[in-house]
Amino acid sequence: MRRIACVIGLAAAVAAMPAGAQDSSAPATPQPAAVPGAATAEAVVAPAEAVAAPADAVAAQPAVAAAPAPSCELHVFPTLEGQAMTSGWLAGFGIIGALADASANKNRNIGDAAYLKEALGPKMQMEALKSIDIVQTLGLEPSQVIFEAPVADRKVSTEATARLSESKAPCYVELLITQNLYRKAAMYGRSLNNRYILKDFRTGKTSAVLVKGRGGNGLKLFPPKTEEEAPAAEQELKEVFVKNFIEFSKTNQPTKTASR
Repeated sequence: MRRIACVIGLAAAVAAMPAGAQDSSAPATPQPAAVPGAATAEAVVAPAEAVAAPADAVAAQPAVAAAPAPSCELHVFPTLEGQAMTSGWLAGFGIIGALADASANKNRNIGDAAYLKEALGPKMQMEALKSIDIVQTLGLEPSQVIFEAPVADRKVSTEATARLSESKAPCYVELLITQNLYRKAAMYGRSLNNRYILKDFRTGKTSAVLVKGRGGNGLKLFPPKTEEEAPAAEQELKEVFVKNFIEFSKTNQPTKTASR
């Protein structure tokens, strides 16, 4: 009986022991290893959220207002004209020589004039003038540049003292190109000549004094002799057209002529 009681007491003591201590020889249950980079992944999330804040702050900034357009206006009127005049040595021998020279070059002048009208038409004149700051070249205050349609009536474009547009701007100037002339002289060679008119209404006048002037410079490539030479010749024509305008502007700026 005493042996049975000891056995029962020993069994009860074993049952009361923790599960892991019941058999020290039993293999331990494997624990999950730490995942490399887990802490790093959490650290990356925070900077990503921090980056979003400046983006929201930028979006909340008010847009910068565009600068207002200048109140002054410069209206530019190109010309539809294209003239050509070739003169040889006969032109220096009085009226008879001049008539003979004109007759000999009649067909050439017609062809050159037609080519000039096409190569330096209104669109080409506008493109040429857009390549420079014509407001600054004329010595004007900051102005909106408005290109108008050509005036078909030469008498209106060269003699009218009233405004040619419907603008009522108090600060208002008109620039008219009134002539494109190609010349070839036996003694002086080839050249492009342009005539201009400035009409200054900046003092509030309803009628402006017409200030007329010209510019002329030599040509080396125009008119081209072959189709291959045409691009270079037409580019030269535009460049000389601009040079003529700058030449005119040096002595005919509105600021210098308004009191005439």
